[in-house]
Amino acid sequence: MSKLKPGKSPGRDNIHPEFVIHQSTTTSGWLCAFYTSCYQRLKLPKTWRRASVIALPKPNKPAEDPKSYRPISLLCVPFKILERMVHSRIEPVVDSQLPREQAGFRRGRSTADQVTLLCQDIEDSFQDNEKAGVVYLDLTAAYDTVWHRGLHLKLLRTIPDRHMVKFIMETLSNRSFILQTSSGQCSRLRRLKNGVPQGSVLWPMLFNVYIHDLPDTASRKYGYADDLAIMLSRPTWKAMEEGLNEDMGTLVAYLRRWRLQLSVGKSVAAAYHLSTREARRELEVRVDNKCLEVQQAPKYLGVRLDRTLSFKQHLEEVKAKVTSRVALIRRLAGTTLGASAKTLRISTQALVFSAAEYCAPVWSRSPHARKVDVAINTSL
Repeated sequence: MSKLKPGKSPGRDNIHPEFVIHQSTTTSGWLCAFYTSCYQRLKLPKTWRRASVIALPKPNKPAEDPKSYRPISLLCVPFKILERMVHSRIEPVVDSQLPREQAGFRRGRSTADQVTLLCQDIEDSFQDNEKAGVVYLDLTAAYDTVWHRGLHLKLLRTIPDRHMVKFIMETLSNRSFILQTSSGQCSRLRRLKNGVPQGSVLWPMLFNVYIHDLPDTASRKYGYADDLAIMLSRPTWKAMEEGLNEDMGTLVAYLRRWRLQLSVGKSVAAAYHLSTREARRELEVRVDNKCLEVQQAPKYLGVRLDRTLSFKQHLEEVKAKVTSRVALIRRLAGTTLGASAKTLRISTQALVFSAAEYCAPVWSRSPHARKVDVAINTSL
């Protein structure tokens, strides 16, 4: 309960986090007893199974396309507390069985770890005079298509406590939602047969369990939840392409077996090498006889990785982002009734430095990093 953050939106029961944070000791004891009863009897209130879904627009996507929105489930606050209790109970068991290449939502791991690891492996291929091919996989509605029966089977293989597994599956069963628009309009109640609710405390861990048994491949895998990438380095283009195509066939077969769908149109392939003569040669990776799109500097976990890992394009984008945010800070400081020094300092740290320092260990050695330094200095 102490981890609840005030100001968060309530669920269908209209209980705000503040109600729970400031409750009396007697009420806390009653709530704990109620949670124990729910766990022992494998039953939940109907209201907890219902969610209000709000659609958040994705950046740089057409507003008229329904696929341009990310659904976020507003769950009941008491139910989220119960999820946290379950999460703390099973986290040590689950984390010990997750593969090292999966870093998503794990204690002590971050996106910077995966980007650093991928870049280090690519640089190692440069040292060995090899070419590295990377495929960045995009899963279509990954969390919404999780097959409940398949998840149940994998939880039984991962968590020894069978009653806990039954309780987790009970929290996912008979779920429904109502779509709520910004104008306050609501859709009719709809049932959910598959998927895990986005906004749930448990869904990141459950998804990690669902894909923790990815098949072995010659390519090395890098995962952060549903953001997956595979990398293979070989001395020749032919060997690299053959290896990547074989591994992609293995992964696609696995995804289909567990009812996950690869978005061929959004998945991207890229080649990394130091040969200027072959700079325009494109990597050919096929899925269902369709060639994946080839990009010169694809973005992985928010970092653009160009062919030679110079990070020129990425740092230019970071500079532009920092410059625009510095201009915003200046507007706050330049008004007649300007913000205080403390407010400006906090705003600068939150807006400017957060953007400038993201994954800095990855690109800090680049000669183009000075562009970001200059942009930052203007905010000081």
